[in-house]
Amino acid sequence: MALTINTNLSSLMVQLSLKKSTLDLNRALEQMTTGYRINSAKDDAAGYAVATKMDIDLSSYRVAQNNANLGLSLINTAESSLDIVTTHLQRIRDLAEQAANGTYGQDSIDAIQMEIDQRTEEINRIMATTEYNGIKLFEGNGTATNAITRLASGASARTVTGSFLKQVNQLTEEEAIAQGYTIIKTAADLDNIRNDLNGKYILMNDIDLSGINWESIGGLADTSVQPNPSDCFQGELNGNGYTINNLTVNNPSGYGGLFGVILNAEIKNLGLENVDINGEFAGGVAYATVDTSISNCYVTGSVSGDMVGGFIGADVFIASYGGNSSISDCYSSVNVTYSNMGGAFIGGIIQPTISISNCYYNSQTAGGLPAVGVDGTTAGDANSKVHGVTTDELNNLLVPPGYGPNPGGGTQGTGNITLQVGIDSSENSRITFDTALSINLNVNVSTTANARNALDDIDAVLDMVTAKQTEFGAVQNRLESVIDSLDVSIENTTSSLSTIKDADIAKVSSDFIRAQILQQASATLLATANQSPSVALGLI
Repeated sequence: MALTINTNLSSLMVQLSLKKSTLDLNRALEQMTTGYRINSAKDDAAGYAVATKMDIDLSSYRVAQNNANLGLSLINTAESSLDIVTTHLQRIRDLAEQAANGTYGQDSIDAIQMEIDQRTEEINRIMATTEYNGIKLFEGNGTATNAITRLASGASARTVTGSFLKQVNQLTEEEAIAQGYTIIKTAADLDNIRNDLNGKYILMNDIDLSGINWESIGGLADTSVQPNPSDCFQGELNGNGYTINNLTVNNPSGYGGLFGVILNAEIKNLGLENVDINGEFAGGVAYATVDTSISNCYVTGSVSGDMVGGFIGADVFIASYGGNSSISDCYSSVNVTYSNMGGAFIGGIIQPTISISNCYYNSQTAGGLPAVGVDGTTAGDANSKVHGVTTDELNNLLVPPGYGPNPGGGTQGTGNITLQVGIDSSENSRITFDTALSINLNVNVSTTANARNALDDIDAVLDMVTAKQTEFGAVQNRLESVIDSLDVSIENTTSSLSTIKDADIAKVSSDFIRAQILQQASATLLATANQSPSVALGLI
């Protein structure tokens, strides 16, 4: 290397070494002070991405674990309350057993009855007030709460909407899928029925069609021709105790209804509330049915047109098919009006002949129309199986959806509580259980016969409470398993994250010493390198 004055290459090389050793020293200092090998994306871009995802998962695992623990606390609260209820029921049973002996005078029986009444009231208080974080546990939640309360307080407290003539045994999503149903939760899901008219469908939510001008499913373009079977709905729709609200159809020259023509189909457990249907041929559920079964459904709102029925517009004939449809356990509370035909083809339930059993229509909203139109059995006939009733009379016939009477006057419902115990949105990350339970026990021990009969009722309620406690125990076991599983996930994720992100302090401290020595050596040699050009003075 030539001896130069203007360019000191030795100094430049030492400066470069000094800079590198200083950077290494600073990096080692950062890693030792934070404990992390990766402190920013520049340290290890791929490792940083993986570690960030693991950090997110780890945080979610901890929240899911907390969710499961809160679920355990909720279940423990409910179970403890039922333990107290069981104690009261056992004492009531003992008192009934005592009163059934026939060796007590009236004063003793009155004292026994007084204690039974007080304990019954305490059971009712516990069932009504037990809550966790503002959630009423035994009354369920939302509509379910009101349904139980109405059932316990008597028929007069119920309303027409949201209730059926027959009890609906609501299916869960898991049960419905296992039975081959396609789940419907939204208006879009409901509209997709028209893409497969042979499907098997079930509602899992109330569907609100507000703002949608509905086109009847399975309707025909030309109402003057005989329906083609391929154009008709031929599947199954299970309302599952839910309702379709605010169905609006404005088709004055065609079919009007949720469906147009339904063939070899089954419609059940469906409520249609606040319909507003106008069609040349119109009905709340459908214009026409062929070989179709409709059961435990209801319609409220208004229907108008030429050939109309509050429930079904007509029963029609298709070549190669019969016309033997049936409608049972249904009711209509619909304002039915007509625009032509002189009122000859309209009815409160259905226009022409159909097999009808145990059906009702609200004569106060039907404007005096018969239950069915021409050729059908009207409500006034002696052998009629369809009845015109007042609003109050109709109310007294109904039961809330999803709840059925149990022996002893208790009810169980769908007060479902869903826990998020996983870190994604799949069903595998959720646990749903039912806490709803209502006890409507009335024990009368005024006579020995009454006391003996009361034993069966008390036993039935005890069985129901025990069954609910068994459900709670199963859920507790499941939640404890979830917590254990989350512990394993947290441990493994933490270990993996440590491998990727944490600094090896032994290695980093060694790197620190090395960088420190190189920095000091570079600083010393830099002073020497800076003196190199001065050697040239000796040659001048």
